[in-house]
Amino acid sequence: MNNKSNSVKNILSGFIIIVIAAGLTFLGYRSLSRKQVTESENPYEYNIEAFLDIPANLIHYSEIKKINTGLKNNYGIAVDSLKQLYVTGDSSVIIFDAEGAVHSSFSLPASANCIAVDKKFTIYLGILNHVEVYDFTGKRTAGWEPLEENSYITSIAASPENVYVADAGKQIVLRYDKSGTLLNRIGDKDEARDIPGFIVPSPYFDVAIDPDGFIWVVNPGRQSLENYNPNGDLRSFWGTASMRLEGFSGCCNPSHIALLPDGSFVTSEKGLERVKVHNRIGEFVSVVAPPKLFTRGTVGLDLAADADGLIYVLDPKAGCVRIFQKTNDRQV
Repeated sequence: MNNKSNSVKNILSGFIIIVIAAGLTFLGYRSLSRKQVTESENPYEYNIEAFLDIPANLIHYSEIKKINTGLKNNYGIAVDSLKQLYVTGDSSVIIFDAEGAVHSSFSLPASANCIAVDKKFTIYLGILNHVEVYDFTGKRTAGWEPLEENSYITSIAASPENVYVADAGKQIVLRYDKSGTLLNRIGDKDEARDIPGFIVPSPYFDVAIDPDGFIWVVNPGRQSLENYNPNGDLRSFWGTASMRLEGFSGCCNPSHIALLPDGSFVTSEKGLERVKVHNRIGEFVSVVAPPKLFTRGTVGLDLAADADGLIYVLDPKAGCVRIFQKTNDRQV
């Protein structure tokens, strides 16, 4: 068995252990004060039929464009300051221009799970347990040191100074400078600093940067989002376990997040496939894409947003990126 096969085997073994651990501590998680779940509601019960129909007055976005990627496997998306769309999958990256036409593409040594693009159009890719760096022309400029055994990168976010890497295998976010030097860890459990630690039962663990430069990390096992400064101090959190629109369903959601220009959150879920917007303090505002828009069982609804507030949703089963615009004349 080659090294790549061993690596994948170790990653899968690690997630199996995590899932078992999550199950053993299930009752403990439900008792946490951060989950304000009522006795009449079981957010872990997957009887989702009653939640598939969304009232029209709660959907404040319309799909304005669909870009077919041409990829068999679609894993991650990013949008740059020129509204160019980047899609990774099938051991390649495809770049679409602002009109949705293919601008260029380049091959990778393996498929990247996630992608980020900074303001200088530098492309950061998470491939299994390490980061690859490319320029806009598709030239590889760096390969960072691999992470620990059983690490598995699921999300990358790039600021002007730093790159944040979400490692679902080790349940931690790592902060790097642009040269690939590790600066610090974010999210290690620390009771003295009121940091609960991340619970990541499956390989969906997302990180994003808000307009003020702070870091938001999904704690999927707690159905919450946590806000940190770059040094790793916990500033705030929000989220609740619920099948209702104000919360997040299942054992580990939201699966992906993005930040709008005003600091609002875009979230996607698996199990109950839906995309929503919450305001800066976590209050539900609107549905973007209802469950019935997606094929049942769709996972990996990666998200991006541009400077004009357009929302990009990767639909892996349909092999496309759906673009949504806020509909101003909706009656709220």
